[in-house]
Amino acid sequence: MRSGVDVEEGAPDAKVAWRRRKNFRQPEILAAARALIEEEGAASVSVARIAKAAGVSEATVYKYFANKQDLVNQVLHEWATPFIDRLAAELAPLLELRPRMVLIAIRYMRSLEETPRLHRIFFQELRWADYRGSEIHKLNHRFVQGVITTIEAGIRSGELRDDLDPRAFRDMLFGGLEHISIRTSFAGRLVDVESEAGGYVDLMLQGALSRPDARSMPAELGRLSTLLDGMEQRLG
Repeated sequence: MRSGVDVEEGAPDAKVAWRRRKNFRQPEILAAARALIEEEGAASVSVARIAKAAGVSEATVYKYFANKQDLVNQVLHEWATPFIDRLAAELAPLLELRPRMVLIAIRYMRSLEETPRLHRIFFQELRWADYRGSEIHKLNHRFVQGVITTIEAGIRSGELRDDLDPRAFRDMLFGGLEHISIRTSFAGRLVDVESEAGGYVDLMLQGALSRPDARSMPAELGRLSTLLDGMEQRLG
């Protein structure tokens, strides 16, 4: 037996160590891929480089992923899933239109601020290559459906105009939030996310309400902020 962590081939400890290492290969490959992709973008990173960074062979990568696109899809799926799960939990107790919309906007802008490279990859690279029908496509649909559901509920309650197109509203919402982020956090400029997100949602809703009013957002944002602080403590 050699010193250190090495053991004789075929020994029970060696088999356990090999199985343990095998169980971690897929997450190690995903972690290496994410680090490279965030640094350089998906297009310029090869499977060979990902394999080297993960400490495995290219053949091993292809045991877990059908191709590079599949690997990129999985990286983005693992990145987006916790965000969407958390947002769903935070939205659940909110019944009123404005707080729900503001929460969605704040969380979306925060995500753009925290992981701009992955968002750029999603919009500029992934969505035009084997995207429709993929797991990340389904996950994104689940995310944006929160806006559709909220708007449809507002129309049914009479709070929103009955001629409002929920999908058009959704596209305008996310398009505007992305534009705000491009000229602020994407450009390295500090941004008051709560204020920008709340103000933009308020602007959109003023054109969508069945009975427009001039109420300001600060009080509602204050209540939402208090609620979010409590949620964050409970959700860890």
